[in-house]
Amino acid sequence: MSKAVIGGLIMAFLGPAAVLLSMTVLLNPSAEASCLPSTSANFFSNAQTVAAPVGESSRVVFPLPKGTWVKSSPFGMRRHPITGVYKLHSGADFAAPSGTPILAAADGRVASAGPAAGYGNLILIEHTVAGQSVATGYAHMTAASILVKAGDRVTAGQQIASVGSTGYSTGPHLHFELRTGTASGPPVDPAPWLAAQGAVDLSQGTSSSSGGGCGPKEDAASYDGTNPNGMVDDPTTDGQITERTAFVLAQVRQQFPNTAWSCYSPRPGQPSEHSLGRACDGTFGNSIGTRASGPALDLGWTVTNWMKANATKLGVQYLIWQGKIWSVARSAEGWRAYDGGGMYDPTNVTGGHFDHLHFTVVG
Repeated sequence: MSKAVIGGLIMAFLGPAAVLLSMTVLLNPSAEASCLPSTSANFFSNAQTVAAPVGESSRVVFPLPKGTWVKSSPFGMRRHPITGVYKLHSGADFAAPSGTPILAAADGRVASAGPAAGYGNLILIEHTVAGQSVATGYAHMTAASILVKAGDRVTAGQQIASVGSTGYSTGPHLHFELRTGTASGPPVDPAPWLAAQGAVDLSQGTSSSSGGGCGPKEDAASYDGTNPNGMVDDPTTDGQITERTAFVLAQVRQQFPNTAWSCYSPRPGQPSEHSLGRACDGTFGNSIGTRASGPALDLGWTVTNWMKANATKLGVQYLIWQGKIWSVARSAEGWRAYDGGGMYDPTNVTGGHFDHLHFTVVG
């Protein structure tokens, strides 16, 4: 008997415990938008030994926008509605109107995208979440709606396709799978995994434009000056910042005008990139001391993903946002937990950067 079938039988026998875990995420599939999704605890008892295909994901999101879906079939053994065969249903089905955006559940790399027998069309994405290698699958969309191809890097919440009804399907819906290890790994119930990772319930996804942002599609420009470390007046304060910092700031403000920034800060007694003119902090409709949530959190992720995607071109050294840090030098690791840099309380709203995005440029 295959491992997949055994897994399905185990789920059937577990009954109430499995159902309670599933209902937790399906009735309320998100953490509060103002809270950082937790990806610190391992979900699988047997830690995966497969090499991580991509760096640690920034967060996990529900694969359909809030309010667009209804659960139509859970993971587990069932009689197939078309073939009549009693077999393992390898994912969870969510009925939604045709054309509803399908969102990448986490940062990752597309393993495959295209026709796949009974799936109609299938997208498989490999991720690293909580230090473990997993893959997510999305099925039944039309070929014309697929926005990604094998090898593409995607960010959590990025639209990858739209809901359809291709393959063995009785109506428009998303068939969502979770596979352990790589895209060819065995399937497990995705519902408790989404709950364990605090999947965020987005009101809308982000487009598959450059950087995965829902805003501007333009790529960033490269600094073409001759003195990147030369000091110039800071347009946000009465201090000075480097030419490169001013260059990055100008591009971010042009691309995302509904953001507010502050760069130079003296900070006596503290070695700080702000006092060196190499860093800026941005907010997104919220104020310092107020955790970004709702539209502010969505815009913050859009700006963060755009800057991350264009970091090398811009000359950005690292980013800190929502309790995590990402750097060019350690980009293969993805997002890492931020420890406060020895100066700040990472659990504090401001110290943990839950209210603002910090960027530092190369020196």
